[in-house]
Amino acid sequence: MLGVKKPFYGWVIVGVTFLIGATEVGAFQNILSIFMKPMAETFGWTRAAVSGAIAFGSICAGAVSPFAGRVLDRQGPRMLAFLGILILSAGLIGMSFVTQIWQLYLFFGVGRMVAVGGLSLVISVTVSNWFIRLRGRAMGITWLGPRLGAAILPALAQFFILSHGWRYAWAAVGVIVFLLSGIPSLVFLRRRPEDMGLLPDGRQPWGKGSERTAPGGKSGTEPPAPETEPVWTRAQAVRTRAFWILTLISSLAPFAQAGINFNTFPFLTDHGIPEVSAVLILSTIAVFGAVGAVVWGVLAERIDTKLLLAVNGFASGCVFLCLFWAVRYRSLVGLGTEPIFFLAAVHGVLHGGRLPILSIIWADFFGRSALGSIYGLASPFRFAANACGPIFAALFFDTTGSYQVPFYLFAVIFLLLGCACMIVTPPHQPTSNPKSKGFR
Repeated sequence: MLGVKKPFYGWVIVGVTFLIGATEVGAFQNILSIFMKPMAETFGWTRAAVSGAIAFGSICAGAVSPFAGRVLDRQGPRMLAFLGILILSAGLIGMSFVTQIWQLYLFFGVGRMVAVGGLSLVISVTVSNWFIRLRGRAMGITWLGPRLGAAILPALAQFFILSHGWRYAWAAVGVIVFLLSGIPSLVFLRRRPEDMGLLPDGRQPWGKGSERTAPGGKSGTEPPAPETEPVWTRAQAVRTRAFWILTLISSLAPFAQAGINFNTFPFLTDHGIPEVSAVLILSTIAVFGAVGAVVWGVLAERIDTKLLLAVNGFASGCVFLCLFWAVRYRSLVGLGTEPIFFLAAVHGVLHGGRLPILSIIWADFFGRSALGSIYGLASPFRFAANACGPIFAALFFDTTGSYQVPFYLFAVIFLLLGCACMIVTPPHQPTSNPKSKGFR
């Protein structure tokens, strides 16, 4: 009698990491940017001082991410994710009690530390562990979460700010974050399919399920895919050129994008766009980022990921430059907001696809066995760059009263990212001796 095939548990993993991604944005730049003006007006802080909390959190994230990566490889994501969400929620609620600048750095900085140093790693590594052939679409669906969270949470925060004040808004965001993803992460997350007697992508092991004749006269359902995925240790990976080029690529993107995310809202309002319209523009970027996450993730199953990321980088530089010009010169040429919304949508599609592709490339290059440790080792560089982007742009604004220089630089960085993608190649399969020296 034929049994009913159970749905693959990996899609439960995708659903939970989707929720984690939707809530981790509570410590992202676009959330703090919504609060920056009311808090700066309350306490007299500069934009650079507020953006320093992002830098502090990102640097701390870089310090803890190698440890978090090793925990992921050995213990799995469950407790790491739950504790990270608990600390993040507590930090966001603590923001409602801020009266001194050091409290901003403590509450938001620590929340951001666990969000980007732990939770982002949980998302990328866990989904990569559960999928190989279907990794593109699984990663694309997963990274829908941060994009939708970035669309909804800023709008909710702005609503609460206008109706109840910024202190109430921080507390509301913190409660929403915990309720949405805290318990699901504790209950449902698992490390790898092999821990549950399963195979990646839902493949069926020989001898289970309905009987049928397999090649060679053996009985089973579906032969496992050829085991061609690479197997690297952290010590082996760090000796390859590919590791360092991927680290450079993974650092260029957050430097530019973090600087853009934090400063877009004040940039828009500085040029006469009403706050409500500015929030809608941020939501447009996030919503179309969700579309981009799925589209680019599916494309990654059919097209070389290096080529995809190169195209993404070149296009991102050009589109962001057009968006900057459209906002900066709108009053001179009598431009309405429609072109700005269009360019924001295209920018969102490109930005939304970048994170899934990067996560897929790391897994494709170095395999699943030590992915947390390898990706975590690159994280200090990524997060240092992430820390510098927002404060670099804010310092330029505080000094010159303009975002012109940093925004032009961000556009150039996207173009450099595309160039770097053209030269990176997968490393050769390592030898059995992890202590072998030299680049491969």
